[in-house]
Amino acid sequence: MESFVAVYVDQSAKVEAVRAAVAGLEVPVGVTQAAVVGTDTFGCRIAVDLSGDFDSSGGALIARDYAESLSGALGLPVYCLSDLLTRDYYAS
Repeated sequence: MESFVAVYVDQSAKVEAVRAAVAGLEVPVGVTQAAVVGTDTFGCRIAVDLSGDFDSSGGALIARDYAESLSGALGLPVYCLSDLLTRDYYAS
């Protein structure tokens, strides 16, 4: 069964820079695809969708680790989507 998690990149990022950084990172074990998607959610304009054959119960850990790696590559904040969903967020 295919599982899915996502990370969201700070709004100051450019999609070309995110695509280049994603291309340079190894995908986590069990992840078969890392797709960069333009969006506008939680103050972030770019998401990276991670999908593959991994245990969904470990999805948040996979996303957090990937977010940390991508943040290091970009020099910008990157967030695990499930963390954004559970924090108090003031919708503008």
